[in-house]
Amino acid sequence: MIVPSMTPEEIRKALLTDYDTELKLKLKGIQVAYVGKWVRNGRKNFIETISHTTKTKNTWRITIRCKDGGCWMMPYLVYYDHVGVSAFHLAPENGIDSLMWFNTHFLKRYRERLKIDIEKPEELVKHFFRHNMNMLPCYYPMPDGKEQLFCPLTDGLGLGLYHQELDMYEFKTYVDNSLLHPEQKQKMVDIWYKELGDLYIKIQKGAKDIARERFSRNER
Repeated sequence: MIVPSMTPEEIRKALLTDYDTELKLKLKGIQVAYVGKWVRNGRKNFIETISHTTKTKNTWRITIRCKDGGCWMMPYLVYYDHVGVSAFHLAPENGIDSLMWFNTHFLKRYRERLKIDIEKPEELVKHFFRHNMNMLPCYYPMPDGKEQLFCPLTDGLGLGLYHQELDMYEFKTYVDNSLLHPEQKQKMVDIWYKELGDLYIKIQKGAKDIARERFSRNER
């Protein structure tokens, strides 16, 4: 179980171990079960959040949204340290291998700037992931030549930095759309679509590589 005394490296290792040894298979089973539930319910759209405690005693939350013929899942883990509540999200099944970390300050700004009337920290995290189920980290070119990490979100975006040594995206604050200039919004939309296209190509290439490997094994 992850605890406040753990280093970021230890937290990352623990969460990846959870995913590789247990959570990945669990998510596949949940998706099959909920597609069936969606059909039995008359194909009506719905969203809910369930929990799953791994053998390592980490309690993951999984937001499940069934809509328009498909079921999408958003696994995340709530974490408390000496500062407050934060959350980790991992989505290798979507082609994003890096860990995403939404820290305490980010969640505080998210609540303040969207005027969300939720006091309980875990309920706020639950609200955040229910309203942001399509996350894709991107980079915005700055005038000084540097690149700003951002993640488009409902009604705004997350800003932060990428820890290369940890392969971890840390989002430190939330900016709502009212604070962005129209040209900034359009530029970010353009970047997001390009990144999405690149990710789709990556996923398709990965699927072809897997199929090619299976065919090669069958030919031996």
